Amino acid sequence: MTAPDPGSAPAPPGAEPAGPTIEELQRRYGGRLVGWLQLVHLPLLIGAGVVMLGLLAWTVADIVARSVFNNPLSGTVELTELAVVAMVYLGLSYAESRDTHIAVDLLYVRLPVRAQLALRVFAGLVSLVVIAVMTWRLYVYAGQLDAGGYITGILQIPLYPVALLAVLGAATFGLAVLVNTAVSMRALLRRR
Repeated sequence: MTAPDPGSAPAPPGAEPAGPTIEELQRRYGGRLVGWLQLVHLPLLIGAGVVMLGLLAWTVADIVARSVFNNPLSGTVELTELAVVAMVYLGLSYAESRDTHIAVDLLYVRLPVRAQLALRVFAGLVSLVVIAVMTWRLYVYAGQLDAGGYITGILQIPLYPVALLAVLGAATFGLAVLVNTAVSMRALLRRR
């Protein structure tokens, strides 16, 4: 059994112990599907880290240029906006696979384990629909950006590659939700 998350509150007095974590469910019911998902989202996570380090280096260079030479680097705001989009979308699948999204669980921890699993499955199915629509619309938007030749104002960076990174991140986020939903469904069906 894994240690409880230090950021989570203990179950209220009189409540059943909290249900299994997603890591426990993945270990028990995930099999090769979870291992495959890790192979998919690990390069994206590394990519998000590289983008973050690049943004950090650019920001430091901008601060030095502004402070020492009184000449800030052009396009800092544009690069920051593009980098944040890339970092967020590329990190979504990892956050989902580890169940580290922000959540309010005041009621959830009071539910019996079967109800918690059923709620995970329901939330996963609803999330899959929302993520599918979001991914599709991002793809359409990336096409519009490409067809229109949209670029940033100062550095003239095309916008569609960043939108395609968002499509990739959203699609892998959907895969992670699908895996977690399938794992939760297997756990629910085997708890009869």
